[in-house]
Amino acid sequence: MKISNSKFDLLLAKKGITRKSLNNVVSETTLSKIKKGSSILPKTVGKIARALNVDVEEIIEKEV
Repeated sequence: MKISNSKFDLLLAKKGITRKSLNNVVSETTLSKIKKGSSILPKTVGKIARALNVDVEEIIEKEV
């Protein structure tokens, strides 16, 4: 699964937090993968969504 960088950044801005503040949820490597547009495990997407208190659909890229 891929997290949409624009959606992710928008949610971080709305909540007033930085990517680095998610280091207690996911690794720096995973955050780097998100920034590069690489796929990450669905389980990890779920962890990030829970940490941001949003549904997974709000942060993933829609597949065509």
